[in-house]
Amino acid sequence: MDPETRAIACCISTLHRAEGLAATLASVAAQRASLPTATRLIAIVVSNDPADVRPAGIVAQVRAQTGLEVILDAEPRRGVAFPRNRALEIARRTVGAGGAIVFIDDDEIATDGWLAALLAARERFGPGIVTGPVDPSFQHPPPDWVIEGGFFDATLLPTGTRRPWAFTNNVLLDASLIDEAGPRFQTEFVRVGEDRHFFQRLAQAGVPIRWVAEARVVESIPPDRVSAAWLVSRQRSAGRCVAPIERDVRGAAWSMMSCTAKGVVWIVLASIRQMLARRTSASVRARMQYAWGLGLLEGAWRPNLARCPVAVKD
Repeated sequence: MDPETRAIACCISTLHRAEGLAATLASVAAQRASLPTATRLIAIVVSNDPADVRPAGIVAQVRAQTGLEVILDAEPRRGVAFPRNRALEIARRTVGAGGAIVFIDDDEIATDGWLAALLAARERFGPGIVTGPVDPSFQHPPPDWVIEGGFFDATLLPTGTRRPWAFTNNVLLDASLIDEAGPRFQTEFVRVGEDRHFFQRLAQAGVPIRWVAEARVVESIPPDRVSAAWLVSRQRSAGRCVAPIERDVRGAAWSMMSCTAKGVVWIVLASIRQMLARRTSASVRARMQYAWGLGLLEGAWRPNLARCPVAVKD
């Protein structure tokens, strides 16, 4: 580990996931077993509901049981960007410019050695951003077509692969990248896209993002996500966010032409694949591709829709 990285802040935004938060914090505390003894690890928890008293009880319990240093705060403004920005600002003040900032979600568990793997990659590849895979853990056995289609499978890439963006479900960045005028998560993206936008801007500015295959976390997948309706609506919501992101990163004209052209192509190809589909997994995949293309078109021509995730309809 870089000798200047003496402190690491692990940021967790949470909303009404008491059991998940407890499991996430416990897995973060366990990371100390594979870190140098001089490393200071701090978890920063920001609740998106100040009226919810459960995070305070969980934080107190984790402190008592594990000795993990935890900072608890609350953000009343709803939407994923607001609590993540608060966590980011607290983390930067806490660890200083020489530290590192990590993000993990409150429905995830870090595997043994997760943080050490991220830090080892940071030392190997130099300052910047490192990110890793997210493996699914289904709360209930999923339908066969979900496994067959690999809809929740983790991304598989060799360690060191350059990435155009990252997400807050498993990522480490240098705290020096964040200053008073530095990048923040944009509140225009209410539920989807704000983290891709954040990291894609940094990558566009020249900050390298590297993949770390060994740094794995496990995401708990609830039953309401294991449906064709959820997968399709999620894909359309994500597509809506791409054009606004590309507009900010690459310019309005480029994003309009690119997303319009890609949207049309995806819709045409998906329509053909839907007609040819013989298995449920293939049919759902085609519907997702159609939704992605439609989302691209919506984002290109009605960018305000990035604020409006598609409702799940059975």
